[in-house]
Amino acid sequence: MFLAATLLLAVISGMLLGLITLQKRQIREQEARRVESIITSVARTAKESLSSKDDIMLLSYLRFQMAENPEIEICMVTRNGYTSIVGQVKSDLTYRTINVSYPEAGPGSEAVTIQAGFSKASLENKLKEAYSSLLVIALGVTAIGLALGLAGALWISRKLARPVAELSAAAEEFGKGRLDVTVAASGKDEIATLAGAFNRMAANIRESVTAKEDLLSTLTHELNNPLAGVKSYISILRDPMRVTTIQETRQAYDTMAEAVGQMELTLSNALELFRTSAKPTIDPEVVDLGEMAQEIISLYGPVARSSHIELKTSIPDRRPILNADRKLLRRVMINLVSNAIKYTPSRGKILVSIKEEDGNVVLSVADTGYGISQEDQKLLFTKFYRTDGPDGRRRKIPGSGLGLAIAKQAAELHHGKIWLQSEKGKGSTFFVSIPKAGSGEGL
Repeated sequence: MFLAATLLLAVISGMLLGLITLQKRQIREQEARRVESIITSVARTAKESLSSKDDIMLLSYLRFQMAENPEIEICMVTRNGYTSIVGQVKSDLTYRTINVSYPEAGPGSEAVTIQAGFSKASLENKLKEAYSSLLVIALGVTAIGLALGLAGALWISRKLARPVAELSAAAEEFGKGRLDVTVAASGKDEIATLAGAFNRMAANIRESVTAKEDLLSTLTHELNNPLAGVKSYISILRDPMRVTTIQETRQAYDTMAEAVGQMELTLSNALELFRTSAKPTIDPEVVDLGEMAQEIISLYGPVARSSHIELKTSIPDRRPILNADRKLLRRVMINLVSNAIKYTPSRGKILVSIKEEDGNVVLSVADTGYGISQEDQKLLFTKFYRTDGPDGRRRKIPGSGLGLAIAKQAAELHHGKIWLQSEKGKGSTFFVSIPKAGSGEGL
């Protein structure tokens, strides 16, 4: 009976330990974000004060913040060599310095420096108060769990010792941060019910953590692609020797504007996807893949040239037309071209081709890059999977490992498919085939 009660208590304690560890981490992150929010609002007010030449505005706002947030004991504002002090030092402080200028750093700009002193004891007390509330809840849950464990110990037999031990071990591992831990939940007894509850709890926590990581990785991947093109054009525009005509300048600005629009759209879609946990919305329309390919080549041409890579297209005179989702197909093409550039060495070649074949429109992106081993090809379209760089290190080449998974999903949503032909050291060719007839039906 005592052993059974001890095992049940260990299980409950392990589960609570995992939850408490996660909650404490979130509490610390929330407190850090709160302090950062205060600093940001002070900096914004300081800039407004400089622009309106109203010193009283800034000092009044600092007094307001100190009243709302007692942990701020003192603020020192330095402008034009004069320092104003709001508050007084009462305890050991940690300081945050804010430098603001208006207009932004340049001839004739005015600047103000603000040093905000935060009480270390007050900040620590806020964390302790939050931890104490969490501990009370944990102790309450533990007390209830212990009572249930003592009651359950009356009928637990020796044959239940092993599944309880497994559940306890799993809960302990989960508490250490191994969120992929699960336990067998077979049968209809109370232990099986508890194991099922543990698995559901672990799955919910994993889903929450994974959703946040997926959102961050997706945004990083999808925003980096157009951002690379914008950075390249900015580099060109900053060098007057590289832009010779107004038309070239206008084209550069148009391409950058399009890239920024794509980033805005990606952010909107990603946030909507995160909120609804659903597949991207399919919006069929008439799409000229040849025109789209030219746009992508224009966007990534500067990136390829800067890496000394020849980037070309092969498009038939009669361009294939599809009824499909323009945004998704554009994303597929961007992912394939950007991957080809990343994995093709200097002096290499990339060819983007479009053709009609057996009632399908086939897009192919061929490169003379490093090639992909047969082992990597089996997992290549898995989310977050990345092949090795030329030196065998996965982290050598930047990226999140989402591009091909997104391309595969987009192809399948259009009733098509994606595949590749590659040999290590001899380059790769990726193919995307989409039915021309009824490609937009049922989407």
